Amino acid sequence: MFFFVYIRALDIHTLKNQIKSFFNFNKSQERGAFVLIVLIILAFGVNILIPIISKEETYDFSSTLAEIEAWKVSAVEIAPKKSFNKKFESKKRKKKEAIKLTPIVFNPNKLARKKWLEMGLPKSIVNIILNYEAKGGSFKKREDLQKIYGLTPEMYTQLKDFVLIPEIEISKEILPSKSVLVPEESKTIALLDINRADSVELLQVPGIGPFYAGQIVEYRKRLGGYNSVEQLNELYKMDSSRLHAFLLYLVFKDTTLNQININTVDFKTILKHPYIDYETAKKLLNHRNKLGRYAGLYQLQKDSILSPSLFQKLVPYLKTD
Repeated sequence: MFFFVYIRALDIHTLKNQIKSFFNFNKSQERGAFVLIVLIILAFGVNILIPIISKEETYDFSSTLAEIEAWKVSAVEIAPKKSFNKKFESKKRKKKEAIKLTPIVFNPNKLARKKWLEMGLPKSIVNIILNYEAKGGSFKKREDLQKIYGLTPEMYTQLKDFVLIPEIEISKEILPSKSVLVPEESKTIALLDINRADSVELLQVPGIGPFYAGQIVEYRKRLGGYNSVEQLNELYKMDSSRLHAFLLYLVFKDTTLNQININTVDFKTILKHPYIDYETAKKLLNHRNKLGRYAGLYQLQKDSILSPSLFQKLVPYLKTD
């Protein structure tokens, strides 16, 4: 028992010596420990001092926020004004928009007020036209409509293809007799029937020449006869000034036209007419097949086979019997 106590005491003594020897430093070890302790203290000190020394910079956004709020208020105030402007501009545009007319073939000379109004012309313009005629004014050519105050270019564009001033009436107004004197040639040229004169006769008209003489005759064959001198405008390279020079020498006597029977005509034949293209020919014949036959020409417009303008141009050359 004593032996064991002795051994135990010896172990404790040895442990003390070991602990003592562990904390026993030589001079170099002491210096190293001192330096380490100093570095640790400095590290802690830096961590504590840096936030104090370098205070976080703060920014004042109050003025910017005030500007943003002011902008929001102004945007709300401006928005209704823009909406108002849009409404105002929309009304202004509607006023400026061209009036949509529903023209029919007409002679502007002595046309009844009711007919003018039915085509959609404003009353103010109709009154100007009637006053103009009441004072002795007349329309020699369709371009004369452009002289009417208030009649816009858009209105004239819609009307011009429907204006039909009888050429025989024009000839009587321009020429008191049935012939015209050509001073430079010192000879009288008889007025020519546009639907009967051949190319040789047409060569007598000053300015026509072989090219236009041939064109006039060839186009007459393709059409089936001229229904209006204005159709000469459709010739290649024809212009209005040249046409009105021709009017001095041309009249209508034979107004018989070669008409196409749309209930019996075949596709190739109807396609030869200058006013009928491939799609129109298909529409005409397909609708005929659907109906069995056309009861009248009115169906071409009623069933929207032809546009109103094309119907007016083409109807003199068509028949159902």
